[in-house]
Amino acid sequence: MRYARTVTGTFLERPNRFIAFCEIDGVRHRCHVKNTGRCREILIPGTRVILSESDNPSRSTRYDLVAAWKGDRLINIDSQAPN
Repeated sequence: MRYARTVTGTFLERPNRFIAFCEIDGVRHRCHVKNTGRCREILIPGTRVILSESDNPSRSTRYDLVAAWKGDRLINIDSQAPN
């Protein structure tokens, strides 16, 4: 799956299964998590993540969290993406 606009950030916390807080260029952002699973082994505070940016003004979040680095592997956590 291809994402139109992506940025790299740092995962901070996940207060519930739909929302995560990530830091992008020193700014904390509320992001939508595209996987409702636990992902506790992947989403650890300080983990580098890939976020997809949306330009839809009616959204409550500007970014979707779509992937995270685990060591030297990039793991796609977007449950809507094909395997």
